[in-house]
Amino acid sequence: MPSSLQPSDRLLVIRLGAVGDVIRTLPAVRWIRGAFPDVPIAWVVEDLSRDLLIGHPDIDEVIRFPRRELREVLVHPLRAARALAALLRHLRSGRFTIAADFQGSVKSGLLALLSGARRRVGFAPGHSREASWMFTNEWVRLPKTRMNRVTRNLQFAAALGGDGDEVTILLPERAEEQAEADRIIGELRNGGRPVVVLSAGTSHRQRHKRWPPGHYARLAALMERTLGVIPAIAWGPGEEEMARAIVLEAGHGARLLPPMGLRLLASVLRRADLFVGADTGPMHLAWAVGCPVIALFGPTDPALNAPLGRRAVTLRNGGSTADVAPEAVLDAARALLTAAAPRPDPTAVFRMHRSDLPASPGAAR
Repeated sequence: MPSSLQPSDRLLVIRLGAVGDVIRTLPAVRWIRGAFPDVPIAWVVEDLSRDLLIGHPDIDEVIRFPRRELREVLVHPLRAARALAALLRHLRSGRFTIAADFQGSVKSGLLALLSGARRRVGFAPGHSREASWMFTNEWVRLPKTRMNRVTRNLQFAAALGGDGDEVTILLPERAEEQAEADRIIGELRNGGRPVVVLSAGTSHRQRHKRWPPGHYARLAALMERTLGVIPAIAWGPGEEEMARAIVLEAGHGARLLPPMGLRLLASVLRRADLFVGADTGPMHLAWAVGCPVIALFGPTDPALNAPLGRRAVTLRNGGSTADVAPEAVLDAARALLTAAAPRPDPTAVFRMHRSDLPASPGAAR
């Protein structure tokens, strides 16, 4: 097992994407920061999730991983070479003593190796992918293979000397995001009616996780008619046509949210009464900012990926997300919306006690 960090160390965190994975690494970094407040912490991350980390109080430096340039290596080889060289210079100039590979892939393992860090910490064989353990020289061994990702990452933090009684997710909100989210939610609420955000999209690579657009349309119509809520359809790049089709099929009660980045979406979700979506980045963003969540699962494992918190419900009915019926989601929404709970608090921070975690981590020594 790895030895603990020392006050003289310089730590590089490697968790490149996706949005949900980055969010679920934040509690581990919070534990490390709490135990070692003076250790410089840098995080190398792709563009998709980079905005969530900029200005974060637990992170001293955010290093951009140039995924777009590297993917175009055959079209623009010189541009890709320059981007890679610039990244390597940036990593080496950080003089990192420890590289913490929270991702466990060949790409992240190579970054740990190329960082020049003498200690390269990763998950042990059997708990990492693509033989990434070959690029690390200290391994975190987990008590079992099927663990919620937050719990798994906290085991990693504990192995480095991080600790805490709370699991906390900090996602700071800028004044302009607060003002814009207040405006969006204020215009949606009609006489104080609850706002439910529905997110139908996924990345193209993860389209197998999607709940069918027709199911979202039926759910939106049922919720508006029987629960008196305002269904608001969120969408990302390339998803506007699908989102508009859902609104049209759902009828007059559904609303289309404007285009927005992750940070503004987080601010909107802080103020919403409920979120419904599949196992995607927006779903993890929702529970991370304290919004009640109904998470729809099919091919992915809820034991690994279910949202945390007492106001999160996971629905699964077989190997396809499409097998979850809109009526089942409606019943779960009714229960969450009618439970005795305060209205959304945009200033709230997600917190839970470590003992409430699935397979609560201890000091992994």
